[in-house]
Amino acid sequence: MKTENQPSTLINGIAADYLSVDDRSIQYGDGLFETVLADKQQLFFWQQHYQRLHISAKKLNISCPEKKQLEDDIKKLMASNAGVANNPAAIKIIVTRGTSQRGYAFDKRTHTNRIVSISPIARNYSSLLTNTLTSGKLFLCEQQASINENLAGLKHLNRLENVLARNEWNKPYIEGLMVNANQHVIEGSMSNIFAVDGKYLFTPDLMQSGVAGIMRDIIIQLAADSDIETVIRDITVDQLLEMDEVFICNSLMGMKSINQFLNTSYKQSTISQELFQALLAKLKDNVQVI
Repeated sequence: MKTENQPSTLINGIAADYLSVDDRSIQYGDGLFETVLADKQQLFFWQQHYQRLHISAKKLNISCPEKKQLEDDIKKLMASNAGVANNPAAIKIIVTRGTSQRGYAFDKRTHTNRIVSISPIARNYSSLLTNTLTSGKLFLCEQQASINENLAGLKHLNRLENVLARNEWNKPYIEGLMVNANQHVIEGSMSNIFAVDGKYLFTPDLMQSGVAGIMRDIIIQLAADSDIETVIRDITVDQLLEMDEVFICNSLMGMKSINQFLNTSYKQSTISQELFQALLAKLKDNVQVI
């Protein structure tokens, strides 16, 4: 069990729970983050998470921490939170541009801040840990996903629209669907979405909106390995209602099947199950002891 003197957050490798009010993450949402599934001192798909962080930081001209530096932070947190680290947990990594004076312009010499935290999650939240593809209802959110080609795909800290979308729904739904101003299906409030029509796998084009999750990339590759053709294109809500199967994914939950959206019930999950089994088989090569 965690006690008062066991830090759950490190800032630049030091136990702390506060950040300067001048940090640009607070002032402008100027930074990036990753959320990594952990269990029994192991990280899931860590290499893919770090690669996305590194690529995204380069796009935003933010200095990315070294991989070993982040691993050392994670090890330190796990060592001081053994009760959490030996059970399902979320490791959250935030990289901010650092502190600056007032105004949008930033000093090119600004030193980035890295924040690493650990928090427990329920084992049954993740299909990767239960080996079970659970299902649930999908809600249609009023909050739209913004259109911005320059930022589309990046997991940056400007997540207000996701916050508003997430707070539109609660049980019995497992996720809320977001569309953009063009009425194209983009993503869930905290997940990517896939649909199956016949023998084809569909997922929204994220060139204008949304976050390109690492689990989305993994599933696209698994589909290719299984000779399932993936079509990346704009999808409307009406088209989604006509699909045979729908499922969502992210790095913590793994995959979850959708059994109902609006007035449509999805009766089958044949390809969803095939991809889920392929995902479970891929785990052994993508779990890193830390």
